[in-house]
Amino acid sequence: MLKKIRYLLEAAMVKFGILFFGALNMKTASDLAASIAKFIGKKISVHKLAYQNISKAMPELSEKEKEEILDEMWDNLGRIVGEFPHVAGIATNKKIKESIEISEETFGNIEEFKKLNGGIIVSGHFGNWEVGQKFFLQQGLKAGTVYRPLNNPYVEKMITSVRKVEMIEKNSGGNRRIIEIIKGGGVVVILADQKVSEGEPIKFFHDDAITTTSIARIALRYNVPIIPARIIRIGKEIKFRAELEKPLAIPQTADVNLAILTLSRSINQRLEEWIKEFPSQWFWVHNRWKK
Repeated sequence: MLKKIRYLLEAAMVKFGILFFGALNMKTASDLAASIAKFIGKKISVHKLAYQNISKAMPELSEKEKEEILDEMWDNLGRIVGEFPHVAGIATNKKIKESIEISEETFGNIEEFKKLNGGIIVSGHFGNWEVGQKFFLQQGLKAGTVYRPLNNPYVEKMITSVRKVEMIEKNSGGNRRIIEIIKGGGVVVILADQKVSEGEPIKFFHDDAITTTSIARIALRYNVPIIPARIIRIGKEIKFRAELEKPLAIPQTADVNLAILTLSRSINQRLEEWIKEFPSQWFWVHNRWKK
């Protein structure tokens, strides 16, 4: 009963937030939510976890640099919250669609990307990852996003309905749906930077972290490419850059298990490089190295 009451209270707060920030224009909602997050963020327990994580991953940073990065992280997380009700309609909202520029420095023309005819998009919690989920729909591609449902069923139902994209649960049924989309020439977006319940300890920065190997297993079994991609926030305006990279190299070995671990490590390495480049745009508050 107490859990249900807590869930209902949380759902009421989320509903209020969606209605409140949705009633504001997107820039005002983004700025206000950023200010609130920066004020509250450093006063809650997960800020300490974020500090521990950044100290573990990037020990070469000074104390001042760490605090500045975390301050900007809270700014970014707040903006994601404020922008959420607006981003939800990004697949059809022309104004928001125009806020995304496409970087073609690493992959090439977007049409070349479409010729891959199906694949796994591996990304992480960078910039505004809610924007990333809609980007591929804008390109006319069939797309689904793999996720873990929220513990609160009321909030889960609410958020899923607002997102307006296909969300694929992490389970056996979800795995079948992933294959269906890929075989149909679509793309599946997987945020691979969080701890999973079933995985292997694979190096991430300076320590092992439980890492999913399912991405590599599916790619190798069905011979589909793994394409690193991310959405980066540009400044404090409502502007983003979509960066698509060339598919990761497939290990040339007859040892399947070795190939899976090597490819999974390659994913972690790419995430590391992204985090080092834009540390304030990553989700440091997640307990990534939890054993």
